[in-house]
Amino acid sequence: MKIKKLKKVIAGMLSAAMVMSTMAVTAFAAGPDTIDTSRKGSLTIHKYTEGTEEGSKGTGTTADEANLPEGAEPLAGAGFTIYKVADVDELTNYYSTNPTDLPNVSDYVENGAIKAQYESGKIGDEVITGSDGIAKFEDLALGFYVVVETTTPDLVTDPMDPFIVSVPMTTVDGDSWLYDIHVYPKNGTTTGEVTLEKKGEADTPLAGVKFKLEKKNDDNTWTEITKAAGAAGDNTGAALDLVTDNNGKIKVSGLSQGTYRFTEVSLGDSSANGGYILDLNKTYEFTVGADGNITVSGASGTTITVQNEKPDMEKKVQDRESSEWQNESDYNVGDTIPYKITVNVPANITELKEFVLTDTPTNLTDDVGSIKIQCNGTDIDGNAYSAVKEGEDGFKITFNTANMGAYADKDLVITYNAVLKDSALTTTAGNPNTATLKYSNEILPGTTPGNPSGEPGSAEIKDNAVVYTFKLSVLKTDGAKKPLQGVKFDLYKEVSEGTEGAERGNSDNGLDQDKFWKKIAADLTTGSDGKISKGGLANGTYYLVETKTNEGYNLLKAPVKVDLSIEYKTSFTEVKAWEKIDGVWTLVKHEINVDKTTFSGNDKETPLDGNLTTTVINKKGFQLPTTGGAGTLLASLIGILLMGGGAFVFISSRKRKNA
Repeated sequence: MKIKKLKKVIAGMLSAAMVMSTMAVTAFAAGPDTIDTSRKGSLTIHKYTEGTEEGSKGTGTTADEANLPEGAEPLAGAGFTIYKVADVDELTNYYSTNPTDLPNVSDYVENGAIKAQYESGKIGDEVITGSDGIAKFEDLALGFYVVVETTTPDLVTDPMDPFIVSVPMTTVDGDSWLYDIHVYPKNGTTTGEVTLEKKGEADTPLAGVKFKLEKKNDDNTWTEITKAAGAAGDNTGAALDLVTDNNGKIKVSGLSQGTYRFTEVSLGDSSANGGYILDLNKTYEFTVGADGNITVSGASGTTITVQNEKPDMEKKVQDRESSEWQNESDYNVGDTIPYKITVNVPANITELKEFVLTDTPTNLTDDVGSIKIQCNGTDIDGNAYSAVKEGEDGFKITFNTANMGAYADKDLVITYNAVLKDSALTTTAGNPNTATLKYSNEILPGTTPGNPSGEPGSAEIKDNAVVYTFKLSVLKTDGAKKPLQGVKFDLYKEVSEGTEGAERGNSDNGLDQDKFWKKIAADLTTGSDGKISKGGLANGTYYLVETKTNEGYNLLKAPVKVDLSIEYKTSFTEVKAWEKIDGVWTLVKHEINVDKTTFSGNDKETPLDGNLTTTVINKKGFQLPTTGGAGTLLASLIGILLMGGGAFVFISSRKRKNA
């Protein structure tokens, strides 16, 4: 009896020593004198996100569940395989003698896997834990088993070490046998956290942009991730918010180890994001390591920066006097007017299906042959674009995006000329010339550089430059303010030498013979109201030369100088925000607000309609223009003085005779 009692105590000590949470349950005990070899046993593995507390002793029963840390949850997807390494006879031998050399798991396992000579002892197939975290092996013959975790969920970064279990084993007190054994193996779990930062031009944060997150599978396919990794595996935890916040950021936590990728899905409906190019084809990969650390593009880091592209376009007209490029100027009908359009090319230009510039003039005719496109002062490759006439007066430049790689993220300067037509308006509406840049604002999946595919959406940028032209009206009257009909004038303007149609002044027209003049209009004839008008004039100094007058009136011998100096202030509505028009993101950079555009002049009358009226008076016997004609006025005064002097001499002479 003493020997039996001693064996029971030793078995209990061995059980207490080997049933530890760190290696699950491995126990040998003498317990009752006889093992019932006719019975079968079972092994139930309880897999949790965390194992039983460090240092606690396993009992082989469900009572060990009380030792689980707070918050531990059943873990699905863990796979276990068991191998029988000793039969019931060897097990009985251990229990029937005084075991001094206990089985050691290293005798059967190497580098975490069963040694080749013991593979034949595999019992059935691998068993995977379900949502309850349980893997159960039933109908087990008695003996020693090695338990190996052969499939590890991504959430588990520190899988359990292989261990040995005895079926049956004694209870901790050594008084009875356990044939159905429960173990709670310890493991470690770690998740990663990553931040995506979305930026636009000038590193502006873009809010409201939606992304898709996917995880790479073993077969190189991808699974969309909408929830953090929970105890049941990926997509079982808290829902992920994959829309950028006001700082343009998305922070994603609870990612199990593996390879992930972000893909842009939508830019949202915010006007602040209008015009940007949505890239549905580009992915941003990162890896979560077993330690939870993030690797982006082969380097450690927790932030992924996503930069969006959008082009820009600006249109200017060359000022007639200063030659500076600005939004407005004034010209004469028939003038050749230089224009400049600057286009900022996006960095991903070769991936766009469409990139087209259209010019639509009003009361102007574009000269397609004058178009020149340069980048950094050098003409661009002719294969990069084609320019054709568009409509009656405009043009269209179609850029061949596949050949635009050399100009990515650079400025193109497009210059051309247009001629102001006779139909030009003399109003505050002016004569606008509108450029429209239309481009693909989506890059569809499967697109490769130079080979855009599908039917992507589009966006447009519009910009205006306006040209004004004015009208000069003349009212011809006699001294009694009676309108004079049928009086004819030629209209001249001083020009530089070499100007087409220019000629020196001469005695016939009374213009300065040391200067050059261009006849703007000939035979302007007053109507019954005594008026003539000439539109399509730029600001400047003009000279009216009277070529025919009414009978009884003297022809003006000196030109009448008229200063056409109308100040104009265009009220441009500068739209900084994009808006969706018929489903197309559109930006109008400068739109003429006709109701607020103003004209003012140097005349007493305010020429709100761009029409400046001047009055020229003819009197019988001498000429007296009310504006200009200083030489004629002087000659008339001298004539009057001479006539007065002659009359005085005549009267004095008669008085002497009579005396």
